[in-house]
Amino acid sequence: MKKNVCPNCGSEINDGELFCGQCGTPIPEKKKLNFKIIGVVIACLIVLVIGIGVLGSGEEEPVTIKADELSKIMFDDEKAKDYLDKPIKTTGYLFREDDEEADNKLTKDSYIICSSMDSFKKGNIVMLEYDNADQLKNVGTLSKLTLEGTLVKHESDAVFFDAEKITVDKKLTIEEGKKEFYKKLGISEEENDDAVKDGDTITVDDLLNDPSAYAGKTLNIHGMLPQTLSKSSDGRDIVAINNFDLDKYVEIKGGSPNFGGCEAIVTGNIILDNGTPIINASSFESIGSTLSADTSDAYYPITDGYTGYTDTYVANYNMAIRDDYSTTATKVDTLKKGQYVEIRDIKGGLGSEVWGLIQQGKWVCIHGENPDEEYLTNLSGD
Repeated sequence: MKKNVCPNCGSEINDGELFCGQCGTPIPEKKKLNFKIIGVVIACLIVLVIGIGVLGSGEEEPVTIKADELSKIMFDDEKAKDYLDKPIKTTGYLFREDDEEADNKLTKDSYIICSSMDSFKKGNIVMLEYDNADQLKNVGTLSKLTLEGTLVKHESDAVFFDAEKITVDKKLTIEEGKKEFYKKLGISEEENDDAVKDGDTITVDDLLNDPSAYAGKTLNIHGMLPQTLSKSSDGRDIVAINNFDLDKYVEIKGGSPNFGGCEAIVTGNIILDNGTPIINASSFESIGSTLSADTSDAYYPITDGYTGYTDTYVANYNMAIRDDYSTTATKVDTLKKGQYVEIRDIKGGLGSEVWGLIQQGKWVCIHGENPDEEYLTNLSGD
């Protein structure tokens, strides 16, 4: 321990003495450390370092959302807007399309994520995009993943989860995943060998007759696209594709076509909602020309851009279209026998003629005063 000495004569000085006992020189008092000030300075330095680290990173922490909840957000346009391009973290089970692609390479939309097998059956899916396909090349269905990325919206209005980072928490091989998937669906591998494969084309009636046979597959659905939104059994306005008799439909989610009133193919993944098939659409293709005033007689054209609810009728005779709901009103056009027409409003009934509104200034008589005089037949089932 260092001794205290007089700065003048060098004599040893005891602690607490104010003057040198030999020469009388005043002894400077030792300064005590102010630990309170030191503590404040250290705390400020810590806060400063943390602040610099946060500001310097420039990265927003991802919000954690369950796959089920994320699916609901992705299928709700208004909710999805709030999450586009924001970092998101989610966990779920992988469901993949058949991996026998050309050159053994997977397309971007070959994967979906679900919270569980039950969620998959209900259609609560997260459509996945991932540029690094090699990482998932040998990862089977029902492998558990943790993903970080953002929501992105395609031109088709479909919303995908663009995964920037994927961690495989529990891996199944391709074969293990297939076996487990078929087991949970109650399908044997032998039955599956004869089943429809991804990319095959089926009709709306095929899909409705045996929905479980097509669940989880990406198929081309052949049918008739109406010109307007359809009304679901629970009263919702929906995008749908009809069968060729126009008396049945399958709901479409994930996107909507920019054409209608024509024969078409909708490509998408088939999901089941309590046993009811839904097409999670990725593309739409018209067969031939889109039906309009200039290109086809199959549907009577709607030219005012109306997109609300309508019922579909077919003309049993050549019918006059008039500018008001009366046989004395001026004839403005003709609805041909066998032609389909969308009716948005009804006037009359109970002992009087019943007229249907096609669009403003265009009415057609549905049946006469006698209900047996049926000029148009309702194909919507109402």
